Amino acid sequence: MRRLALLRHAKSSWEDLRQTDHARPLNSRGQRDAVALAETIQSLGLKFDRVLCSTATRTRETWDGLMGALPKGSPTPRYLEELYLAEPEKLLSAVRREGEAVETLLVIGHNDGLHEFALGLVGDATELVLRDRLSEKFPTAALAVFHCPVAVWSALAWQQNRLTALRYPRDIEGDA
Repeated sequence: MRRLALLRHAKSSWEDLRQTDHARPLNSRGQRDAVALAETIQSLGLKFDRVLCSTATRTRETWDGLMGALPKGSPTPRYLEELYLAEPEKLLSAVRREGEAVETLLVIGHNDGLHEFALGLVGDATELVLRDRLSEKFPTAALAVFHCPVAVWSALAWQQNRLTALRYPRDIEGDA
């Protein structure tokens, strides 16, 4: 059984309209949410073997905020250009390339693709309440955790995975 965590980057800044979308940093709320997410990740008992992260500034800063608050020993992320605004099939392809040694994987990316990817992964074993909540939205700093019934990542399939946790920024205070 593998675990896959999907994290949408934290809230980004629109302060400088001359910046490219790729270069937009986190705003102050996003910085706070990224640090607070570390407590949520710890409360869920997640320890990542690998992190795949979009190359966008806001995803990198989300990881930096998390990493600074997680216990030592977190992996160095792989920054992949292909994850920037990736569609679900690209995300699936990136995950399927992971090796056997990776039990728990974190992917940090963007909507709409990340939300559609999460929806596509959900299988019948997922509680209806979680499934309905996920179908409504996947806001910034949202975290979805799946148990994937595969021995190797290359076997990851659509609609076969159980969503076990779904946290939104407004939930974070309850985890602390």
